[in-house]
Amino acid sequence: MSPTPSPSLSLHSDDVAEAHGLGRKSAGRDAAAGADRLFVNSVAKCFRALETFNAAQRPLSLKELTELSGLEKSAAQRLTHTLCVLGYLRQHPRTRAYVLSSRLLEFSHSMLVTDLIREAAEPHLRALNQACRETVNLMDLEGSEIVYVLRYPSTHPVSVDLHVGSRLPVFCSAAGRAILAWLPQAEAERLLAGPRKAMTPHTVTDLAALRQILAQVKREGYVVNNQEAFIGDISLAAPVFDRDGEVKAAINIAVPSPRWSIARAKKELAPMLLQCARRISNDLAGRR
Repeated sequence: MSPTPSPSLSLHSDDVAEAHGLGRKSAGRDAAAGADRLFVNSVAKCFRALETFNAAQRPLSLKELTELSGLEKSAAQRLTHTLCVLGYLRQHPRTRAYVLSSRLLEFSHSMLVTDLIREAAEPHLRALNQACRETVNLMDLEGSEIVYVLRYPSTHPVSVDLHVGSRLPVFCSAAGRAILAWLPQAEAERLLAGPRKAMTPHTVTDLAALRQILAQVKREGYVVNNQEAFIGDISLAAPVFDRDGEVKAAINIAVPSPRWSIARAKKELAPMLLQCARRISNDLAGRR
């Protein structure tokens, strides 16, 4: 697995906007849950703080945390103190800035260990990676995004270096489209109806065009994306099904466009990808 890039010491403008957007999104989510008698607002605020640190990817002072998260200073102060006592945040003794601690990795490890799809996919993805010598991934659908849950990197230089836990919009990612094509139509339409912001000049955002792409995916059994999520990245993806025939995830092979053409990728990589997806689906069909 490729190492996660080290956090930046300062926020770029895009990172600031993302963190502010996260605060507004979380605040709106908390407000919407206000009528829910079972909703615990203090827990929601705790996760809003953690999500803000995750989006910033650097140490934050108490003032920065309140500005980016939208939390009140008193609430942020109580939350950071509690999370430090519990071991989920660390505070620098000199700067007094807070940062996420490695203890949070325990949760992701437990999730990955108990994930049956990941368990079934692991040997097949490893074999696919060894056969094609390119980056292969297992992705899961979470809300309107796909999440990388398993990754074997290429032995060659790559144009995009993501990591387990990275997220992409479902509408413009190859894995997302591989999943969308086999979802119930109403659910797929709901996900497509959300925001569709172009990630590159090549990103297809038109709803009618996306419907045509999904129809083609269902006919061919896989999808090819040409630099729609990242410049220089060609991605092929195929769906993975459970024993009931429901789509559960997608696998993909990602290659750099300077070394691969679309025609070559379809000819050489698509058959390997489809065979791997079938093997994973067959393994899942035999599990209860």
